[in-house]
Amino acid sequence: MSLTFLLLSVLFFGFYWLLGRLKAQKKSFNTRVLSALVGGLVFGGLIQLTLGLTDTGLGQFASLIAVFAKGYVKLLQMIVIPLVFVAMISSIMNVDGGGALSRIAPRVIGVLMVTVMISAVVGIASIYIFGVDAQALVRTVGVNSAVLARDETLLSTQAAMENQGIGGLVLSIIPANIFDMLTGSQRTSTLSTVLFGMFLGYSILQVKRRKPEKVEPLIAFINAAREAVLSMVREILKLTPYGVFALMTSFMMTNDLFALAEMGRFLLASYVAIGVMFVVHLVFVAIFGLSPVSFAQKIWPVLVFGFGSRSSMAAIPLNVETQTRQLGVDEETANISATFGTSIGQNGCAGIYPAMLAIMAAQVMDIPVDVSFVVQLIVVIAIASFGIAGVGGGATFAAVAVLTIMGLDITVVAILVSIEALIDMARTALNISGSMLAGVLTGRSNRTLDLKLFNTRVDDTAASQI
Repeated sequence: MSLTFLLLSVLFFGFYWLLGRLKAQKKSFNTRVLSALVGGLVFGGLIQLTLGLTDTGLGQFASLIAVFAKGYVKLLQMIVIPLVFVAMISSIMNVDGGGALSRIAPRVIGVLMVTVMISAVVGIASIYIFGVDAQALVRTVGVNSAVLARDETLLSTQAAMENQGIGGLVLSIIPANIFDMLTGSQRTSTLSTVLFGMFLGYSILQVKRRKPEKVEPLIAFINAAREAVLSMVREILKLTPYGVFALMTSFMMTNDLFALAEMGRFLLASYVAIGVMFVVHLVFVAIFGLSPVSFAQKIWPVLVFGFGSRSSMAAIPLNVETQTRQLGVDEETANISATFGTSIGQNGCAGIYPAMLAIMAAQVMDIPVDVSFVVQLIVVIAIASFGIAGVGGGATFAAVAVLTIMGLDITVVAILVSIEALIDMARTALNISGSMLAGVLTGRSNRTLDLKLFNTRVDDTAASQI
């Protein structure tokens, strides 16, 4: 056991102790996550700058923190399918009024579709505004072992998608075996779970209207299961600051910072595009006669959580709680928008990122990017945005799907492996913002939004309780 390993371990657990102290001092959840995020970036960056990438003690330390980083991610993955399943069933079966569901779901999906198409346009524009040259990027980064490994995996994914076609992609959403669906083993498992949950919830709703006594035990069971699952989620969320610190430390100490600098132009273009889409969301809020400032202030803690966890699915409880308790969205709309937003029309992962990579792939292949190409790309992005999992890595599947449908080379996806996680944090926050926007605008258009609650001052209790 090397001295380097011992020293780094002491510093690592020392920061965990500080996070525990922040919790004991009743600092808000938002503050603790931000502290962990910044602390991990600084700690991991300093490790690489002082020890490099080859110190023998780093391997042992990396294995240690992987237990905390990957363990936290696996806990989030563990709870995703049960959470989506019970949340979708309960939100549908508890809808009041015969036409309420038909007024909610189409409008939520409509907002998500409109914003994901706008995000695609913003992503395309960012490539040209910042002059990102894919051919220069390929020459600069080269093809190393990580790129080759990623490329081989992506090629197999692309081959499977090519065999499926668009028709096969649509059919893959319909689950042939619900038990296989619940394992989360397929790329479309999340959307399949949403679809089955909606179908089951709607069926329960129909029986509830005709013979309510027949389904009372089942309704009580599902509502109880939802509370139990939400309780489990809250327990996992309490680990978020610790998981985020381990994830950020691991990311910064294992990625070549100088290689990251070479990709700085693409990174900057991505973040500016994401920032522009946040502004677009605020513009939509203003168009619907609501306060953009109030909206931004209230969704901020949820975005911070998404930024650190890289999982919009894990943010569903915070998402729904913030919509209902602070933004004034009714519970049915909040549940549907938060759940749909994890697998449909994600502005960051399914909109901006695939659009940028498609333009870069066209550059590499010397394909002219004209109006017809752009229109086709936007339509393909909207279609492919259905079924993208709201967890880390979902954007890669979205990009592969879009590039495959467009007949473009996917090498550029593999080249960007080293900065994938860094971009994914901001993309996830944008995805969450899009789902919350869908809930607010749907509630506003359906006249179910509590305007008095929306306009009240910011209250951080929802996040600070965790």
